[in-house]
Amino acid sequence: MEEKTTLLTPEYNASDEIDLKEIIVQLWEKRRFILMVTGVSFLVGIFIAFTSPVSYTASCTVVPQTSQKGGGNLGGLASMMGINLGSAMSGETLSPTVFPHIVKSVPFCKEIMTTPLTVEKSNEPITLYEYYTDKRYGDKSLLQGIKKYTVELPGIILSSFRPKNAGNEVSSVYTDSLTGKIISLTKDEKKVYDIINKNIQFESNPKDGYIKLGYTFAEPDAVAVITQRLYNVLEKYVKNYKIQKEQDNLKFVEASYREARQDFLLNQANLAAFQDANRGLATATARSTERRLSSEYDIAFTVYNELAKQLEQAKLAVKESTPVLTVIDPVVVPQQKSAPRRGMILAVFLFLGLIVGIGWVLVKPFVQDIAKSVKK
Repeated sequence: MEEKTTLLTPEYNASDEIDLKEIIVQLWEKRRFILMVTGVSFLVGIFIAFTSPVSYTASCTVVPQTSQKGGGNLGGLASMMGINLGSAMSGETLSPTVFPHIVKSVPFCKEIMTTPLTVEKSNEPITLYEYYTDKRYGDKSLLQGIKKYTVELPGIILSSFRPKNAGNEVSSVYTDSLTGKIISLTKDEKKVYDIINKNIQFESNPKDGYIKLGYTFAEPDAVAVITQRLYNVLEKYVKNYKIQKEQDNLKFVEASYREARQDFLLNQANLAAFQDANRGLATATARSTERRLSSEYDIAFTVYNELAKQLEQAKLAVKESTPVLTVIDPVVVPQQKSAPRRGMILAVFLFLGLIVGIGWVLVKPFVQDIAKSVKK
């Protein structure tokens, strides 16, 4: 007899298949619950959207000046003489890749803290530091009040047991990456430093060669003032770096000029003394020595003359003030709010409520089955 073989196949279970019609019917039966959850979520979105603090954002777009290297004829001549003027004659500026580190640095933010502002709650100009540390100017929106007495309540309770002068104590110590100096911040300064860092906006576009600098604040006129201050301080940092490089270049050229002048005077004196002592030039040795001394004198004079010209150029470069950041889109007072984005908030909470309601209706039977099995 032939032995029949049977293939082992998984049994088909109709209950394992997802019945789309059954899901739709189940959702339709629970439509009131889904609409209720969606409505509650939408109301929460309305509350958050209309109680969140209002803020404005101002920005400016600038093009950094690129470094241009080249020392002209002097560079080639100096290289023949064993002098490297490449770095000294480069006109080097700060790379735009360093700008984000500058605007987030402690010295930069400390300068921004001193920005004078005119806000609605003050009749006279105040600094940005005073705005962030004085309770009179703080944001008192309903959402902030709820957050203060819920999420931030433990911190408020703990701060009530601290000494009153705790805000004047040193909280953090930083090392400036540009100067190497150690900078200390009090607790209030550290708080303001963190707020400024959070509100500064920096965008770099290496492909098109521009950077965008901005700031977010509660009032439109004040945010324009702060953004302009950001640009001015950044420009000062870049200019100081370039001026420092030009001053170093001037010192280098001055030292090279003094050496070249001494060498020129020495060769001039040697040639003149030889010619006075050998007026007839009767021998070939004397004529050969004169040609050698004359050649050394010509080379020394050429180097001395070129360095004298370059010294004057270096002096002018230190004195002149050339822009290193060209503004292509200046700061303007914003007319529209940047936050809260109420339409986006309402759409997100509406979608979130719908997903939560549908998800609970579909998951609830499985949760009930698991609970029953656990009880058994």
